Amino acid sequence: MSVSITFVILTVAITMIEIPIGPVKLSTSSLLSCMMLGTVFCNICESSEELMDRVDRWTTPVFVLFFVISGAELDLSVFTVPAIIGVGVVYIIFRSLGKIVGSAISSKATKCGDTIVKYLGITLLPQAGVALGMSVTAMQLGQTEGALVRNIILFSVLVYELVGPIMTKKALMAAGEIKPENNTSAKILNDPDGNKNRHK
Repeated sequence: MSVSITFVILTVAITMIEIPIGPVKLSTSSLLSCMMLGTVFCNICESSEELMDRVDRWTTPVFVLFFVISGAELDLSVFTVPAIIGVGVVYIIFRSLGKIVGSAISSKATKCGDTIVKYLGITLLPQAGVALGMSVTAMQLGQTEGALVRNIILFSVLVYELVGPIMTKKALMAAGEIKPENNTSAKILNDPDGNKNRHK
């Protein structure tokens, strides 16, 4: 766990280095760099599952703090302007269409099953962490423009996180990937060989 935390801090520190190239300063995104760190780590480290399980034990409080701070920056007064509401609605609609139509086309192109073609796009609707992280970068556009983009993203995250998980659960149930257990949870299904290969 100590090594994992050290590498995360080291990666963030490296992304803070700015390399001047003429009038331009070249730097990297801490968000994308950490995502790439996780991708490389989980694909080359044989004990990645064990280490990630340990890391997950202390990430929950960090996530809670991250979402609380992000939500606190949502200024609802900007949505008194009809134009801003229109931009937010258009963004939500076209993002949803992009997820559903794009996943259906790519699923057909890769010859996936009918259930994947039909339901994959719906399961991709929830939006949170990465979008919030990228909205922080939008503040570089300026105080006014950056705040506008950030508030639209925060508003869309609010909508997607209220509706997305419910639609995802219904899509997974319709696809036969999970089945209802009591009234509030879902059970992982096993394959014919008895191996758990499907997720909640």
